[in-house]
Amino acid sequence: SGEEDYRWPIIRKKINNRYLFQIFNFVFIAWMQHALLMMITAPAYLALRSHAPLNWIDARATGLFLGFLILETVADQQQWNFQEEKYARRREKRPLTGDYGRGFLTSGLFRYSRHPNFFSEQSIWCCVYLFSVAATGEWVNWTMTGVVCLIALFQGSCDLTERLSAEKYPLYLEYKKTTSRFLPLPPSGEVPSKAN
Repeated sequence: SGEEDYRWPIIRKKINNRYLFQIFNFVFIAWMQHALLMMITAPAYLALRSHAPLNWIDARATGLFLGFLILETVADQQQWNFQEEKYARRREKRPLTGDYGRGFLTSGLFRYSRHPNFFSEQSIWCCVYLFSVAATGEWVNWTMTGVVCLIALFQGSCDLTERLSAEKYPLYLEYKKTTSRFLPLPPSGEVPSKAN
């Protein structure tokens, strides 16, 4: 939608110094994120420069990549549909029941993972890494740095996202108790529809 990520104003407020935020902006946003983009695409560079024939790892990585892309697309669409309906109900002053009353999505893919889209995104880049494995025959090679850094970034970003969700939505902590963070797994219980 072209809007700023909702977490940035919170980070700006936490830093509480426009000069320090500009340093953060330059170092993290302008430099580190671009470096990370180069690192996570390095496996494609390595595969492109290789003369190794396509093999079973390429085939498996391609199949997994497509599966995770579909999973991420479905999760993003479920979240989009939920948010659109939630805000429409608020505007029209319709009752907010179930997930709409909780304020966050706990059904569909989000019943099995609190962040199925994040899980899929990380998995997609792990699949891209596999193309370098196929090209080199080495399960551990220098291009692994990108995917490891990306996963670390997702951990920190998700910590902030979940802290904000727990502050905004009282039942989010109950959801955390019943539902896996990333890996889609069967839930360990039901999320209450109302806070006690």
